Amino acid sequence: MSKFPDPTKTYDATPVDPNKPVVNTPQPAEIPVYQAPEPEPAPADPPSVSPAPTTPPVDQYVSPSPFRNLIPLLIGLGVIIVLVVVALTVIPRLTKKVENIALTYWGLWEPSSVMQAVIADYESQNPNVKIEYSMQSPKNYRSRLQSAITGGTAPDIARIHNTWLPMFKNSLTPAPESIVPVSALDAYYPIVKKNATSVGKTYALPIGIDGLALLYNEDMLKEAGATPPSDWNSFRKLAFDLTKINAETKIIERAGAAMGTTNNVEHWSDILGLLVLQNSGDPSKPSSSAVQDAITFFTIFSTQDKSWDSSQPNSVYAFATGTVAMILAPSWQIPEIKAINPDLKFGVAPAPTLPSTKIAWGSYWMEAVPKSSKNAEEAWKFIKYLSSESSLQKIYAGAAQVHTIGEPYPLTNMASLLSTDPLAGPYVSQGPNYVSWYLTSRTYDEGINDQLIKYYEDAVNTINNGSTVEAVIKTLDAGVAQVLAKFPDASKPR
Repeated sequence: MSKFPDPTKTYDATPVDPNKPVVNTPQPAEIPVYQAPEPEPAPADPPSVSPAPTTPPVDQYVSPSPFRNLIPLLIGLGVIIVLVVVALTVIPRLTKKVENIALTYWGLWEPSSVMQAVIADYESQNPNVKIEYSMQSPKNYRSRLQSAITGGTAPDIARIHNTWLPMFKNSLTPAPESIVPVSALDAYYPIVKKNATSVGKTYALPIGIDGLALLYNEDMLKEAGATPPSDWNSFRKLAFDLTKINAETKIIERAGAAMGTTNNVEHWSDILGLLVLQNSGDPSKPSSSAVQDAITFFTIFSTQDKSWDSSQPNSVYAFATGTVAMILAPSWQIPEIKAINPDLKFGVAPAPTLPSTKIAWGSYWMEAVPKSSKNAEEAWKFIKYLSSESSLQKIYAGAAQVHTIGEPYPLTNMASLLSTDPLAGPYVSQGPNYVSWYLTSRTYDEGINDQLIKYYEDAVNTINNGSTVEAVIKTLDAGVAQVLAKFPDASKPR
């Protein structure tokens, strides 16, 4: 049975009036020199006593032992052997020139100014290692990286999305157990172990975690005497109540929530994926009632409630300019909103849920080592360093200076550092409940995410044009199955 509110339910509330105002080399042991024992001194002459008649003494000759010099010789020989071994092994190691290693590193979102402090620290601790960092363009990034790996020109360290392992696993070098044991993943939120490992091997590590949270206009909610909704039923009702429609033109002048369409709702596919998973559905099986119910609920905001429609501007821009009350977005879009409108008063809260579930939507990036790297071991050592608590704090601080907010920490024991932060805190609080699937937007992968999103997009658009959910499911089901057949490892939610 669906967990969503009754889709046939309508609201009778009157829309708000729009006119309301160094090592020590061991020293060789000292060779002992054999010395013959000194002759014992002759005894003093005894008192003159007439000796008793005795048999005259017979002179006896005692031959010295043939082994008396053997032990010193053996000791000397042993010392010589030790010196030879030292000369052939230890000394060459001490005098051998350390090989310089150059690592190339492709990032995506952080400029060099953010990463340079951590890189400089690592280089100072490892003078033979030099790291060249470059921030790549997200456009065609996945295909460019794949081509570089195939052509042997890929970087030593590259960033991949948490949903990309099915596409990249055979092109990556897993972490040596001696550097990053699989058990080290226990320190991260559960989603990381699911996304970064396969068959007992670790293929990537994140330096941040992110997902969807609810962003709301504080003034609009205060005006309605409302608090941020924690469940979808309250969210839908509040979105309806906050919507302002011009009585004459029937045009939405202020939308309650950016939901229901694909052309102007940022992260619409993530939102739909979240609804499916919260409803105990499997996005790989669109024909199931759980998926159909989720699609119906998502589109009801535009087809029935009229809390949003395709005529509205981009949802992030609309929120920043005060024409929509609520949106769902990842933390990295907060700087964009502040850049558009520094004076906007808005809050952040965990994304709404369905009854009996705490599932939240996760989407983040991880550092990996392409198989073409000639310095894979050293590259993994650097990734491990990047993943340390001190490094993560430096990266966050650097990113916060550039973007207002850094990417929340992926380690569970660092949650308390951001739990009270009004912007990052809600994302951290959802960390233990993050899950994901291949409906993640803005990965630009031209692969599993983009292809699956396209089939779901066609279905949602068709419904908004007047068709029924049942009418689009057959085509959607066939399309999803076709894409997943290309990526066998991606058949289950991660």
